[in-house]
Amino acid sequence: MGGERFIVQEDIFNEFVERIVSIVKQIRQGPPLGNDMVDCGAICMPGLAEKIDGMIQDAASKGAKILIGGQLPQSSGQFYPPTVLTGVTPEMRIWKEEVFGPVMVVVPFKTDEDAVRLANDCAFGLGSNVFSANLKRANAIGSQLEAGMTSINDFATTYMSQSLPFGGVKESGFDRFAGIEGLRGMCTIKAVTEDRFPWLIKTEMPPLLQYPVKPRAFEFVVGLTKMFYYPGLGQRLSGLISVIKCSMSQAEKQKEV
Repeated sequence: MGGERFIVQEDIFNEFVERIVSIVKQIRQGPPLGNDMVDCGAICMPGLAEKIDGMIQDAASKGAKILIGGQLPQSSGQFYPPTVLTGVTPEMRIWKEEVFGPVMVVVPFKTDEDAVRLANDCAFGLGSNVFSANLKRANAIGSQLEAGMTSINDFATTYMSQSLPFGGVKESGFDRFAGIEGLRGMCTIKAVTEDRFPWLIKTEMPPLLQYPVKPRAFEFVVGLTKMFYYPGLGQRLSGLISVIKCSMSQAEKQKEV
């Protein structure tokens, strides 16, 4: 939902990075209630700016390139400058951990399979977005992403559609809010059963299974399983026959007693 990892086809990777850096250079950061117009405010959570800087310095020490930003300001306030990183690899903290700050990690890919693998190589899976001039290709990639939401040729539009469920997979959480699924997620489900025709048929424990169980009890249960759950009609019929035979046998023994 807040884009952190941008996986870009290698043919356009350099141009993409150049354009991004050019835009980020123009971003104005500061208090939003001040006199000057700003594009980016401060970090909300205490200590998060320092945590973000720790992830970026870890990446830089392991070979990542900081193209812009990447320095914790000495000024007051929890500000962290918009930052663009390339050369990030899976062993770096920033690849594995939630950043939740103004940081873009940009990595190239060769094939669509590579893109899917890179996108899914993450413990989190909230939102995802796929951009391509080929809609069939975009949907094919999107269908393989391990995320609770996917937008095609747009960004985070699933959130704007309030009738759609919002939520993620993996360490991004479970269940949903919004939409029918969201309403169900706020409910505690209780299952209730009742005989539809109690004056005609009552659900009770078959005599063969009443304690102490009778000699043909196991054969009776196997027959029930076949009758209700086996896929083939012939198999279900054989289960029914087995249930009838076992029941008749038990009825005869009861008469003898």
